[in-house]
Amino acid sequence: MESIRELYRIGHGPSSSHTMGPRRASEVFKAKYTEVSNFRVTLYGSLAATGKGHLTDVALRESFLPWAVTIIFKPEIVLPLHPNGM
Repeated sequence: MESIRELYRIGHGPSSSHTMGPRRASEVFKAKYTEVSNFRVTLYGSLAATGKGHLTDVALRESFLPWAVTIIFKPEIVLPLHPNGM
């Protein structure tokens, strides 16, 4: 039998949807670009508008450790395929 922690993933902040996706994306980029020492992430739409309050920036900074990350917030730009873009 699986435990509750195996069935549900727990993220940062008041809205896990704003931290789990960006965290997973950062893990993919870290694994793919192993020769890079810093990253730049641009958040768009509502992900950018609520990113600080929902701790998206905190989750990204933690997941990119030990590398540096610059986070740019552009809430005024909504991407065509999804309102929460990164």
